[in-house]
Amino acid sequence: MKRRGAQVLALAAIAAACGSGQTRDNLFGRSSGWHDDHGRALTLVRAHLRGTRPPPGADVVIGVAGDADKIVGLPLAGGWKWTFAHPLDGRPVIAGGLVVGAGGREVFALDAITGAKVWARDTGGLPLRGAGDDGNVTVLSLARGARGESSTLLAVDRSGGVERQLETDEALGAPAVVGGYAFVPWGGNLVSVIDPVDGDEPARVVLDERASRAWTVGGGLYFGELGIYRFDERIGAAAAGGASHLALPHQGLPGEPTLFLPPEERGATTATARDRARLFARPSDPDGELAFDAGRRYATYARLVMGFDAASGDLAWVHTHTHDVIAGSAGAGELVVCDDQGRISILDGKSGAVVAERDLGEVVASCVVQIDGFRAPEAGAPAAPPLSKQIEEALAAKDPSLAGADRLLVRALEPLDDDVATAVLLERAMDPGASKELARDVRVALGSRRAGAKLLLAALARHYDYLRGPDVAPPVGPLARSLAAMHERAAAPLLAAHLLDPANDDDDVRDVAAALVALGDASQLPALERFFALYRASAEGDAMVAAVVAAAEGIVRMGGKGDRALVDGAARDPLTRAPIRAPLAALLAALPE
Repeated sequence: MKRRGAQVLALAAIAAACGSGQTRDNLFGRSSGWHDDHGRALTLVRAHLRGTRPPPGADVVIGVAGDADKIVGLPLAGGWKWTFAHPLDGRPVIAGGLVVGAGGREVFALDAITGAKVWARDTGGLPLRGAGDDGNVTVLSLARGARGESSTLLAVDRSGGVERQLETDEALGAPAVVGGYAFVPWGGNLVSVIDPVDGDEPARVVLDERASRAWTVGGGLYFGELGIYRFDERIGAAAAGGASHLALPHQGLPGEPTLFLPPEERGATTATARDRARLFARPSDPDGELAFDAGRRYATYARLVMGFDAASGDLAWVHTHTHDVIAGSAGAGELVVCDDQGRISILDGKSGAVVAERDLGEVVASCVVQIDGFRAPEAGAPAAPPLSKQIEEALAAKDPSLAGADRLLVRALEPLDDDVATAVLLERAMDPGASKELARDVRVALGSRRAGAKLLLAALARHYDYLRGPDVAPPVGPLARSLAAMHERAAAPLLAAHLLDPANDDDDVRDVAAALVALGDASQLPALERFFALYRASAEGDAMVAAVVAAAEGIVRMGGKGDRALVDGAARDPLTRAPIRAPLAALLAALPE
């Protein structure tokens, strides 16, 4: 009851200060009288906005410091760091050229470049969910209800006067403002176009994917949360999948990170685990075919910052940061990230090289970054090392918080054809702390190696020592497959030594026997014959049966008539296991005398 009373008082306080008017009709309801006109109303809105471009947003990094009672701002294109002391109930948002925050029962707007207060309004403590601004009017989404299930939408002018107040039983997302229209996401996949002057809803967008934020960048208007929709001539077909849209897969990272957090998760003054695993991308242009800027999309995971090829989805680079990254924004050809120490790094979008660095000057609880027209200076940018070296550095960190990204990094090593990639995979294969899933991925990657033969041979020469270690047996099966594919005959004696090693599991033994058939010669006959004699009557399981048959093939191919007679006798011997006798007979029939 106390909370409900506080909300009533808050609404009364807002209403008492309203300038142009209040609207209490539920414009956002699904049963509000709106009907799908297949984009005709949106066409009229676009015609009204023809030639109107949203003004460039401020290029700025904002941090929450102190005891959630201090905002620190740093303009990236020049200007002094500024601070603003004010109690905060939630994380500030950047809207165009303003920083909008809420706390102490009021909402306020600051100039994003100077930190000067522009206006403040009493809200009675309603949480701020999002804000948009076009240089003339600021539209605020404020949460109501015990769980934020209802909302108040305010349109505020530069003097702080409320031009329009809308109340709804729906949870609204973060709005954007273009040409006097507010574009307000709600209901998971809907965006209402609101005219703040008269409080009407002239059009509505129906999307085929969840979207909780509208924003402007590079002169365009976009909607999204999981991916990016562009407001253009195709937006009316969004419900049927016909809109200009960019998908952002989570790249297999734990937690399935998204482009934006849902409104209910992005308000905390302190960065959460979800802030530490995020996706970032910038649309290339408001006109023409929608694409990713610089052909890149990005992800952060704790201390790792990653760039992915937008076409293939392959990892293009990985930067290992000194501290956890808690915020970022994709600029034109670059990515700007902020860590929990208040340090800001500007990374080249193509290579991941650190182009420049800035510093908020203090530890921050959370961070917000907005990049629109900013470009970092290109002179003096260091060359990035090869991807395999970057992955080596990331995996060498041995940081438990990075374990969730290990599998992604290992899979990225698989197609790289250099010795560094081979060495890193071998090191991970011998890591006793590796998870079963990671160990499986490493074995797959090693089995497909076509580089680093000397390293693979050296690893194959190792054997598990039950008394002295190593703690993990070498990945004999994958090494055998890789060396056989590279026709490395120097591997044959090493493989023969592993054929009867009890440390190797059945799958490894099968692969060793198959590789010996491809690489061996008569000098490996004793090992093959001994293995065949031991297991033809006792082999269990498909892998060991296949290993015995492969050993028989090697004996026949490498030996003489007596060796063929040995296999022929085994094929007729009732003591030879039935699953082995039939393949032996087929093998002998297929091979010439």
